Amino acid sequence: MKQYDIVIIGGGPAGFTTAVSARNTYTDKKIAIIRREEISMIPCGIPYILHSLEKIEDNILPDKPLNSKNIDIIIDEVTDRKDHTLVLKSGEKIKYEKLVIATGSRVLIPPIKGVEKENVFCIKKDKVYLESLKKRLESKEKIIIIGGGFIGLEVADELLKGGKKITIIERLDHLLPLAMDKEFGDMIQQGLKSAGADIVTNATVKEILGDDSATGVLLDNGKTISGDMVILSAGYIPNVELAEKTGLQYDDHYGIIVDEYLRTSEKDVFAVGDCSAKRNCYTGEYHRIMLASTAMAEGRLVGSNLYDIKVMRKFMGVLGSFSTKIADIAVGVSGITEKDAKALGVEYVVGTAETFDRHPGKLPDASKLYVKLIFSRYSHTLLGGEVRGGNSVGEIINILSVMIQKHMTDMEIDTLQIGTHPLLTSSPIAYPIINATADAILKWF
Repeated sequence: MKQYDIVIIGGGPAGFTTAVSARNTYTDKKIAIIRREEISMIPCGIPYILHSLEKIEDNILPDKPLNSKNIDIIIDEVTDRKDHTLVLKSGEKIKYEKLVIATGSRVLIPPIKGVEKENVFCIKKDKVYLESLKKRLESKEKIIIIGGGFIGLEVADELLKGGKKITIIERLDHLLPLAMDKEFGDMIQQGLKSAGADIVTNATVKEILGDDSATGVLLDNGKTISGDMVILSAGYIPNVELAEKTGLQYDDHYGIIVDEYLRTSEKDVFAVGDCSAKRNCYTGEYHRIMLASTAMAEGRLVGSNLYDIKVMRKFMGVLGSFSTKIADIAVGVSGITEKDAKALGVEYVVGTAETFDRHPGKLPDASKLYVKLIFSRYSHTLLGGEVRGGNSVGEIINILSVMIQKHMTDMEIDTLQIGTHPLLTSSPIAYPIINATADAILKWF
């Protein structure tokens, strides 16, 4: 029987980062990652294998950093766990001192009649499956995408670039409905329409049509839409199979139950990434959010704290910061949106600003920026922000994320010292975060 000090189950971003963090912290420990796949995909890059990347192998999480740090990689599957011992599908047993479960998430298949038909695909994190999808797409022209979230829209954008005819069906009233306010979803919707996509909102797919192979879909309003492939993009659910088998506390919807240091209901067992339950940083309630950036932050925390708490967690809960670029429009969000604030009963003030991300705005590559900030009416702290613009959006969202986590107030942001340059940033007299904050401050009076 093999014996390790630290075993991580799962080779995605959470497992990868946990292993590296553990090695950096505990240099003398014997560490192994157990994963089912020969190679690990980069989850966020999967849509781009459909056009922008030449081949699937361009979107692989490399093993070299693990090998260089003397971390063993075991290609197998854990089928049981008891008394600090793992049983593998191959029959091998492995003893551990500390265990980290990083089994990620599984595709959510919506309960639609006909999902089992030929030419119905989803976006799995599986190289062989994705190769099959990519190959099948070569002979298909009219693609129906069910779901208007980030993944569905990124897939749609890539397929549009490849010359496909795309129809997107979203059951709510605008695109990106769970992530962003309607005005931002509408901006993306207009961009996709301009690129040639047909978009149907406020509609639910009742059935995938066709005998053996998909030929279209039937909507709840009785309308039919023809197509020769259907891609399901209804989201993901936490993979809690091992927790269920081995008696750990878990929730089917939210994941494996953990405390603020990602410790499960059993001593010496931790859970990180998509498989672990998250709490909203504002309400403390369970909140399902699946982001590689969140998973890696958890991995860094757990990897440092396996044997004792070395790194204190000062910001509790999940903030949710993400960005994307669809139809050549970049959008991002951090913290709560205005819609979230209303739903939570938060009294808030909105500040907005619009400018260019270069100055003057006539410079090449300059993009218009629109920033919307949400402040607490009583504490004056920044609660959330949304941004639309060019490639600078991603880092602006990261700045907002830091401000929110540091509980910065409007006055602190308004007097913030920043650095600007014509070719790199907005003008110092029109810096959008500061100007949106100033707009909010004016509304206090």
